[in-house]
Amino acid sequence: VMLVLLLSINFGVLFFDRQALNYLMPFVQPDLKLSNTQVGLLSSALSLTWALSGIFIGAWSDRAGKKKIFIIGAGLAFSLCSVLSGLATGFVMLLGARLLMGATEGAVMPISHSLVAEEVSPEHRGLAMGVNQNLGSNFLGSTLAPIILTPLALLVGWRSSFFLAGAPGLIFAVLIWFFVKEPEKKPQHV
Repeated sequence: VMLVLLLSINFGVLFFDRQALNYLMPFVQPDLKLSNTQVGLLSSALSLTWALSGIFIGAWSDRAGKKKIFIIGAGLAFSLCSVLSGLATGFVMLLGARLLMGATEGAVMPISHSLVAEEVSPEHRGLAMGVNQNLGSNFLGSTLAPIILTPLALLVGWRSSFFLAGAPGLIFAVLIWFFVKEPEKKPQHV
């Protein structure tokens, strides 16, 4: 239960970061003088690298047998990408930060699912994966993010909102370090 909740909230923190630009765009777009096309490209770029990362980094973690370290690395990296988003001075810098964010975040859910599959009995696996994928992302990323980020941007500015959005990823990287055990590597079948 603790593993599923920890990974679910971690994915929620990640989704909070992923969605942050969507909710902060009314502040970012006029400040950086972004066109509507550029706004669309920012979202598409993140989604593209997210999809590719899920496939390639997910497979890499399987081969390496180091799932925990990949999730910790992703947490540290997507927090840094949130800070980079807040530091952006123009479209190209923001695009780079979002491309990198997608690349760092994309593999978190596939790796989390593989950890859950190894630790949760088959009769509870569907529920565990449903909680893992949907509880944190929908509650933190889709429900709380706009409620928190919009007033925060009004209070301290959109840049500071990105800086603050990155902080929980650092906290969860530490929690995962201490509370998630690396699964034993099983012999490969040929």
